[in-house]
Amino acid sequence: MTKLPPPPEAKKSNRLIAVAIMMLLIGVAIGVAVGWSIGQSQSQAVQSEYTRIKVFSDSSTFAKFDNYTYVFAYKYWGQYDPQKPIEISVVGLEYALPATQGSRYNVGGIEVVVSEAYDDYVVLLVKPL
Repeated sequence: MTKLPPPPEAKKSNRLIAVAIMMLLIGVAIGVAVGWSIGQSQSQAVQSEYTRIKVFSDSSTFAKFDNYTYVFAYKYWGQYDPQKPIEISVVGLEYALPATQGSRYNVGGIEVVVSEAYDDYVVLLVKPL
């Protein structure tokens, strides 16, 4: 028995389904790319409001905000609390903070975000309140 070819409508509907699937995939890819781009630009805009401060272990770094000089130290000379290795000093006040990446602290008139935390250094994003 010979097989009859499918009717022309079946071929046409298969092509339409394939085209619709391709359009859907392209639309999803464009949506993901646009969403990622917007997220990146917002992240950069937020970080641009902050001053990036990198503090190495056993050392300190100075920064000035609103006419006050802040001293940032990380694991300073072995005399630190292992649970709170970040030390911030300003006008005779001292603060000890955990080095938890992503944490946000409001201390001494500044906002401090722990951007990166490693054994040998920490990166802080700081802005005045």
